[in-house]
Amino acid sequence: MPKVSIIIPNYNHEAFLQQRLDTVLNQTFQDFEVILLDDASTDSSPEILMQYKTHSKVSHVVINSENSGSPFKQWQKGIELAKGDYIWIAESDDYCALHFLETCLKSLTKDVGLAYTQSIDVDFEGKETSHRIRYTKSFKPNIWKDNFKMPGFDFNAKYLIIKNVIPNASAVVFKKETVHAGFFNEALLAMKMCGDWFFWLQLVSNTNVTFVSQDLNFFRHHKQVSRNHFNSNKKKVRLLEESVIREYLKEKQGIENKVLNNKLRVNWFKLHTKKDLFASSFYKLQNSFTKKVVFAFQFICFKLKKY
Repeated sequence: MPKVSIIIPNYNHEAFLQQRLDTVLNQTFQDFEVILLDDASTDSSPEILMQYKTHSKVSHVVINSENSGSPFKQWQKGIELAKGDYIWIAESDDYCALHFLETCLKSLTKDVGLAYTQSIDVDFEGKETSHRIRYTKSFKPNIWKDNFKMPGFDFNAKYLIIKNVIPNASAVVFKKETVHAGFFNEALLAMKMCGDWFFWLQLVSNTNVTFVSQDLNFFRHHKQVSRNHFNSNKKKVRLLEESVIREYLKEKQGIENKVLNNKLRVNWFKLHTKKDLFASSFYKLQNSFTKKVVFAFQFICFKLKKY
């Protein structure tokens, strides 16, 4: 049985597949299987993946005939197929250092369920655009400057409640035993932008987390990235998904940040006009925070102050 199952979920990433596959198959640690998943790509990705069907490291090549509508359904499928004790979801548009897997496995000691490394942001061509240490600079101290280990509950309460400080799945290796069937609930599978955030905070709640400060993962940014949310509708979806996460932390783990809850509500109000007060879609957010009448009153007060 392989020690590690490497899941490569793909959708229309033909331009990046070869580099992704090369940096996976040539890892210094070699006791692994590779599970290739394609979610009904319309480019030549399926043809590229099928070329690896007989590769000695490849255990599955699954090409969907219809798009699943959720990247997390692909995560779920890959984990169900996995035979290894450890899981690495290596996103098809990212790449990594060849000793990435070896380094993470050394950090996954008996009491650690998840390990991840520092990432560098790159563009379509692989040119560095930013270092992820900047993403966590608002935290004082910025603990990501060095290696660390901490209980997952503390990690949720101090950091994941603020934002997703595990911003790229490709940087993570975790123990399969830490994943429970309930993780892939209806709320997570419906998410377009925050599903990874929701997945991590569930996974780490009953284990320890380790971070490796070495720059071993390269996080690709391009037009197809689902977390890009520049228009009003996408911003609304993003806020609704975040509200689900904050409600889950409060109800299931007793972790709440009222300042951030208020900020979320204000950002929701900013994206709506007064006439939206009569639209049922406006009240999708209120269930996470307060009663409908109070929510409407808060919105009116906000608009009166603004104008």
